Amino acid sequence: MNRRSFLLSLLMMALMFLAACSSSGTSSGLNPAEEFDQYRTEGIEPLHERSLELAEMGGHLNAMIPEPEKARDYITDEMIPHIEETQGLAEELQDGLINEEIKEVNQVTIDQLDLMIDSFNKQSEFLELHIPPVSDESYEESKAVYAEIMQLQEQIDTNTTEYNTKVDDLEQKYGK
Repeated sequence: MNRRSFLLSLLMMALMFLAACSSSGTSSGLNPAEEFDQYRTEGIEPLHERSLELAEMGGHLNAMIPEPEKARDYITDEMIPHIEETQGLAEELQDGLINEEIKEVNQVTIDQLDLMIDSFNKQSEFLELHIPPVSDESYEESKAVYAEIMQLQEQIDTNTTEYNTKVDDLEQKYGK
């Protein structure tokens, strides 16, 4: 085999290898319906389970409200780490997603978790201001923090609606 034929063969093999790598890297072999089905089982369902756990934690927190220091500690030691772990799972999922619509839904989840972390940090701050002795100054400051919590809650509610709409759209488009 002459040198020119050898180089041409080598070039053709390299091009075929690159084509194979790029096609498998962009689609990962899943069509959008398959990716959505996989996202439902590996993303939506586990994240939903974690949200149910968080709701149970919220019930436990409500029982602690008469003891603001204990409630604050529960938020910072248990609830926020749970949400941060959940966010880490959602971010890992994001890295493996291909379909832009599914990525958008998952990004709404990540954004939602960011807002929840902010909200629980504010709730912790609010509770801190209610640990005795409570002064007039700390009481007034807690009103401002409470207003911030309410704004965050509105944003969370808006994100929840957006998420539900996007998931419903994907269900209609790709669901079984």
